[in-house]
Amino acid sequence: MMSKELKTLPVVTREKGTEESCSTGGCGSGACAGGFGIKAGSEKKVVYRNILTYLLIGIVMLLTAYITLSIITSILN
Repeated sequence: MMSKELKTLPVVTREKGTEESCSTGGCGSGACAGGFGIKAGSEKKVVYRNILTYLLIGIVMLLTAYITLSIITSILN
């Protein structure tokens, strides 16, 4: 049997003066980081670190896919 008393939940009210997020702005608005998280005026170390990080993530993804494919084909054969 359902309770006759209803409990109200607290609700967060959002202010209208908040700034827009990066997803709502245009590409050339300058509010967000550029491609691959590299902002204009970034130091070379930051740029190289970001590019190296993305390359390593890609290599790990390719190796994982290759190993998984090898395991699946060895099981099915």
